[in-house]
Amino acid sequence: MAETVAELLQRYSSGERDFSSSQLADANLEGADLAGIDLGGAVLKQAQLAAVNLERAYLSGADLSGADLKGSNLRLATLEKAQLQGSQLQGANLRGANLIGADLSGADLSAVDLAGANFTGANLKGATLTQCKLKLANLREARYDAATQMEADIDPASLGMLRE
Repeated sequence: MAETVAELLQRYSSGERDFSSSQLADANLEGADLAGIDLGGAVLKQAQLAAVNLERAYLSGADLSGADLKGSNLRLATLEKAQLQGSQLQGANLRGANLIGADLSGADLSAVDLAGANFTGANLKGATLTQCKLKLANLREARYDAATQMEADIDPASLGMLRE
């Protein structure tokens, strides 16, 4: 478990990848290259993660509520049951990401590439999904409400999978 950002970055650059359950609330990792990192169960509340490379990262069960992930690369990342309430994800790449059971309530996913992402059972209540790419995304049993803004490039078949 990393205790500080400097320690995490130093250990990551030395080849370590397992930082599960790390306590990094309010951390500033903006622009870092953390491809393939394991932050499963980590606390990253309110963290500055803009433009971070988290491709193929493992973030299952991580608390990313209120985090700034604008422009980040989360392609093929595992965010199963992650807490992303109120997160800022504008312009991020979540192509092929696993978001099964994730809580994205109130998150801003404007202009995010979500093509092929799996949202099975995800909470999208109050989320902003304007100008998103949702082609081939799995929205089975994903929850939304009247506050969810969906002006996205989405397969018509996927709309039938959403539930209130």
